[in-house]
Amino acid sequence: IAWERGRLIGSGAFGRVYHGLNLDSGEIMAVKQVQVGNNPRAVESLRVEVALLKDLHHDNIVAYLGYEDAEACLNVFLEYVSGGSIATLLQSYGQFPTALTRSIATQTCMGLAYLHSVNIVHRDIKGGNILIDAEGCVKISDFGISKRNAHVGNAYQHMTRASMQGSIYWMAPDVVRGKGYGAKVDIWSLGCLVLEMCSGVPPWHGVAGNIIYLLGKGNTPPCPDDMDATARDFCERCFVLDPAMRATAEALSDHPF
Repeated sequence: IAWERGRLIGSGAFGRVYHGLNLDSGEIMAVKQVQVGNNPRAVESLRVEVALLKDLHHDNIVAYLGYEDAEACLNVFLEYVSGGSIATLLQSYGQFPTALTRSIATQTCMGLAYLHSVNIVHRDIKGGNILIDAEGCVKISDFGISKRNAHVGNAYQHMTRASMQGSIYWMAPDVVRGKGYGAKVDIWSLGCLVLEMCSGVPPWHGVAGNIIYLLGKGNTPPCPDDMDATARDFCERCFVLDPAMRATAEALSDHPF
């Protein structure tokens, strides 16, 4: 892809994301860039992301446009999603009303149902990794720690060699226990995303104590007192401690919430 780099959109441990202009088509892209020399983990994470994203095609998954292995850095070209992340929108606008939370949760469910159907466990579902475009269409992004489940045809099966990956406040107890896990960890994180949108703050906000310890002891993140009853029921289905009994993304797509 012939392209030119524009302004910085965001940066983190993985590297930087820039606006990019496709010089052939005029398309505006998001370009994830990692310097090769000084960050081997970020480079590996980006290669994992490319390997998974190139085969994914769904309205609720950020689209992969291409890849460039330049001498000094790796560039991954992605669909530019103008609204930014749910986390950024919550910072700007505060907690979401029930209707908006419902729309985002439903679309995230559809994206997860697709990912799980092709055997992929995202492992880092949270407001910071869910993007929204100008029309309100949700795009799941950031597949840097995602994993393809070796159990072909069943993403929900336990992966015995799965390491502790993810963001603590959105993390499922199955991840913490260290005995392997499957795609049901994404369902727990989806419940945490709903809490995040309903309250405007991360799950477990204001809870004293070590979250990993609390998860290991079978605690679930508290729901806000004023939470919509169907939203609360949706979260309770996400927060079932036994992963085998926890709802699937497909089942949650039909939930009245």
